[in-house]
Amino acid sequence: MASEKVKSKIESRLVAQRNLKILPAFDIETIQKAILADFPDLTIEKVELINNGWDNIVALINDEYIFRFPKDDGDEYGSIGKNFDAEVKILSFLQDKVTLQIPKVEFLGQKFTYMGYEKIPGNDLVYTDYLTLSDDEKNQLVFDLANFLKEIHTSVSLEQANEFNVDTEDLNSYSEMVKNLLIDKITDPQILKFINQTCDEYESFAKENQNLVFLYNDLHTENMAFDSEKKKINGIFDFSDCMIGDVHMDFHSLYKFDPQLMKAVAEKYQELTSTKLNLRRMVVTARIAELCDLAQFIDQPESRVYKNTMNNVKKWMSEVDIFKNTNKEF
Repeated sequence: MASEKVKSKIESRLVAQRNLKILPAFDIETIQKAILADFPDLTIEKVELINNGWDNIVALINDEYIFRFPKDDGDEYGSIGKNFDAEVKILSFLQDKVTLQIPKVEFLGQKFTYMGYEKIPGNDLVYTDYLTLSDDEKNQLVFDLANFLKEIHTSVSLEQANEFNVDTEDLNSYSEMVKNLLIDKITDPQILKFINQTCDEYESFAKENQNLVFLYNDLHTENMAFDSEKKKINGIFDFSDCMIGDVHMDFHSLYKFDPQLMKAVAEKYQELTSTKLNLRRMVVTARIAELCDLAQFIDQPESRVYKNTMNNVKKWMSEVDIFKNTNKEF
């Protein structure tokens, strides 16, 4: 268990973090200078930029440490600082409560905002690796993911989540974004039909009672450290999107990877928690989230996000009714 002394040290450094700045550039030289200015005793022999995501630039240092630098969202430190502070506190709180490895923050920027931690061994879980898994290995994967979600949902109460100052999911904002930014720019009648059907079904679910929990909220395979030799997940990282929301939100990312994996994880989660879930709701949640991504990139047809989301939409149009005929709660 993380000691109170360690937690107190993290809390005090987060107070200082509130006045820090976003790194002005994200090239290797700037990143290395920023780290060495704060930690001159750290010997840096190699810096590799391994990810340029929505919210963070990620650098691998000496093939050993991950350093994450939040991007400027135009709000100076506002929402970035809030999410950054919450993530560091959440990671500290969960250290003795989650079976899979999660990041253990060892470095906090002193002049600029960033965190650093030892890299969890493994790489993204890719579909070709998934297809090579035996039935026993797939069952272990299903258990590990379901148990991770169970531990996240039960370890952090809603009261504790509010103390971490995480956001509460605004369900209505998703369909509103799609309607306001996307529908008028789609000319293909079949795609437009799919969008309208998805919005209608999503809004119907949003009106139902929500089973609110503390969400990890980003369970896609790029946030998993998968050991391709041992064929198992070593850990989960990137807790920057944690929030309070309906329990189904934590399964929908798996639908994009493999609907049957999502179903298996949901079934195992039900077995572990006795929580009743709705597969169709997960499907529709995944689709509305993808349409939101498409809405944000609808004017950038050459972008990777646009192409990937449009490909997913066209694929889902061929399986539009998947899990629709299952019981409301299975």
